[in-house]
Amino acid sequence: MFAKICLAGIYRIAYKLHHLVCLKPGKPLTHARLIVVGSHLVGGAGKTPFSAWLAVNLHEGKLGEPCDTIAILCHSSATDEAEMLREKLPFATVVATGNRYRTAHRLDQKTRCIICDDGFEDTRLTGATIIRLDRAPLPHSLRDLIPAGKCRSLVQDHPEPALALGPDAVQFRIAKAVNASGEPCPAGATAICGIGDPDRFREDLAAVGIAPARIVKLPDHSKNFERSLLQIIRGGSQAVITEKDAARLGKELRQNPAVFVAYQEVSVSSSAFEAISALFSK
Repeated sequence: MFAKICLAGIYRIAYKLHHLVCLKPGKPLTHARLIVVGSHLVGGAGKTPFSAWLAVNLHEGKLGEPCDTIAILCHSSATDEAEMLREKLPFATVVATGNRYRTAHRLDQKTRCIICDDGFEDTRLTGATIIRLDRAPLPHSLRDLIPAGKCRSLVQDHPEPALALGPDAVQFRIAKAVNASGEPCPAGATAICGIGDPDRFREDLAAVGIAPARIVKLPDHSKNFERSLLQIIRGGSQAVITEKDAARLGKELRQNPAVFVAYQEVSVSSSAFEAISALFSK
């Protein structure tokens, strides 16, 4: 553990230098409402599904006046998340970008709301409404930082968010796990995922009574996901995957009857919904 804490200390020095040199606070947008959905956690906080929920409710006017033009900005490495959001949100402009600040300013005059999915660490994004998802205790020391812990930054690295939502305020569950024909996932399938917190996927499957024979854990946004999935299927097993991982598959593989996709839904408590609505009524 001591070695990991030392590495976390080195990481923190690099983090602070990077922000000091490369991520100085920039100019606020002049037209669009800028919303940052973030978390201290590296992965597994539910930022992308919550961003999708937020976009739908803004578009439909459930959080105030309907927003007719919405953009969602993902990181350029998260092409799987961008593809999933494009499928779920045909009304939105979804951009995978390596520079959220520059892209937000490019879209400023032609968009009413810009949601930065996981823009929490980009301190150039000034004037943003920050919604922080707290699915773990808040990080205050080096023990909480990667690789010693699961967080990228400490509480003192950020201004107070407009709203902090804990696990009781926003919940995520699997609504269904089906193949392209709508057949439910059978017992004994192999779970495979390339997400930030693969243990969360196993827990979510267990919560709806799906017990996979085993789970194959790949890195988040893994480029080898499709090849690994093919190996499982060719080995005679059925596979259950996340909705995000499904978005990266080709049409033929996605329609394979041995591939079952676990579709997630977001549930927001009434008090949290009121607090979110209050943010956008200002």
